[in-house]
Amino acid sequence: MNGLEFGQLREDELKEAYELCTRTFGEFVSFENVCETYKRCKDDKNYHFIVGRCDGKIVAYATMALVYNLFDGTYPVAYLWYVCVHEDYRRQGVARVLFREIDRIADENSVEIISLSCRRENTPAVKLYRSLGFTEEEDITFVKNIYEQWD
Repeated sequence: MNGLEFGQLREDELKEAYELCTRTFGEFVSFENVCETYKRCKDDKNYHFIVGRCDGKIVAYATMALVYNLFDGTYPVAYLWYVCVHEDYRRQGVARVLFREIDRIADENSVEIISLSCRRENTPAVKLYRSLGFTEEEDITFVKNIYEQWD
């Protein structure tokens, strides 16, 4: 796609990225929480808030965190969250270019494995991830939502 450039999310773009992610995923974390997390992680070399910009507009986003496991060697695992493309730019190759950027950052950091999750019923995403070389592991992922216990 012409004019598509990738880089790190800037503080002045937080609201736009927040709106893209809330529209895409239907989750409504407060904007204040997003700002606080950004401030906490923006200078950590193991966090990448990746945005794709086209004509001054955010059209793609992904959070990438590099995690080192004490017993798995010296190479980090990259975890991806909130991978999304603006609804007006889907099916135009933007996601593939986003993953080229993710792969570039992974290569730069000697990442051994890139991991992400998505809902099985999200057929377009499942198809995309498979086409990009991702495989479904036999391990079962367990999730415990601690915040639901806070009330």
